[in-house]
Amino acid sequence: MGHAFREADGFIPVSKALRDTDLFHPTQGRQCRAVFLKLQDGVDLLYWAGRFQSGMELPLKDDSDRVSLSFTTNLKGTASRNFTDKPDDHLPVRCNTGSIEYCPGRSGIYRQKGSLENLTLMIDHDLFSQWVDDRDNELIHLAKHGGSSGGYLGGELSAVIHLINQELAFHDQTQPPRRHPLWYQAQALSVVGLFLECRKDLRVESVNPDLRRKLLRARDLLLADLSAAPSIPALAFEAGLSAPSLTRGFKKLFGTSPYKLFQRERMHAAHHRLSVGRASVTMVAADLGYVNLSHFSAAFRKQFGMLPNELHRKG
Repeated sequence: MGHAFREADGFIPVSKALRDTDLFHPTQGRQCRAVFLKLQDGVDLLYWAGRFQSGMELPLKDDSDRVSLSFTTNLKGTASRNFTDKPDDHLPVRCNTGSIEYCPGRSGIYRQKGSLENLTLMIDHDLFSQWVDDRDNELIHLAKHGGSSGGYLGGELSAVIHLINQELAFHDQTQPPRRHPLWYQAQALSVVGLFLECRKDLRVESVNPDLRRKLLRARDLLLADLSAAPSIPALAFEAGLSAPSLTRGFKKLFGTSPYKLFQRERMHAAHHRLSVGRASVTMVAADLGYVNLSHFSAAFRKQFGMLPNELHRKG
């Protein structure tokens, strides 16, 4: 598979893998699709979707010298990575969750069984450093020296990613993109901003590291599916906490209760879809788990002071 593109060490440069889906030899049960767009100097966008019914392993080496903001959606199956310098450390890919990475020259194995979609922004590290809060020492260090940071999620972030993916899922690379180039550039910059907004939660240091890790895990599970919130006991059990500890921890780390956080992110996702998408109010409400449209309208008005059909008409 892809022997012509392998370097002497047996790894395939990421720059080749991103642009050449022949590496995967699409056959029955093995399909993939990649769309690569240059948005501006120092910022590129990649949409990648793959389905590997019997599983796939790909040895990759990062030759891009870019900071990657990566977000995975529609995961049906499993996917993971591990790096050659830490061969026993398997990093799972999670659905509706993003990561920020800068790994120049680092090599590893990507594994996937089933299907997923992924959107990745590749940004020149000097440009990315200009956008980072000058008090965020962790992210400044990552952009200069390499590393990874995960756990980026939220209703609005997920909604923007899904919107871009909808536009690129059936794009023909031999034809110009359907939307104006500035539309893609604007949406991509929105993704960067939403990733960086997530840092407000990830930088909280008032919670001990073990509890913080469990609470972030609980938040990931809570927001993984905005159409159905898990119960507090079930969420606490999955995170390895008691229900009271979970509730207290959420208020300390995120400033609100689990249900209010879920509802806030659900309404932000609805707001974004109605602002820029083509979906009807009824469709957005159903996608977010509302059986009663009036309940959805009331929740939306409580959050934003207007009815969803008012926003939809403006959009």
